[in-house]
Amino acid sequence: METNNGTNGNGRIEFLKQKEREIHARLAAEQVKQQKARAKLLKREFADLGETLCTYASQSPQFHAALKQMVAAAITVASEPARKRLSDRGWLQ
Repeated sequence: METNNGTNGNGRIEFLKQKEREIHARLAAEQVKQQKARAKLLKREFADLGETLCTYASQSPQFHAALKQMVAAAITVASEPARKRLSDRGWLQ
């Protein structure tokens, strides 16, 4: 008959298993936190790229025409609401 009194090691094993569960929970939380940080950074990067390209397109008619062609070619990967917004703003024919 085993008891959970620490002299046979059962108490220590349960303690270590609890610590292991806590570590796994903290690891999962940290992974979620890092994933959210990467998504936020990527969203900011896209916003910066969009702002830069649109600013330059407003200053250069040649670049505007080239960018318009690239948008038309790449539109297949955009969502339907994005396509509508781009079309409404004259980026698509």
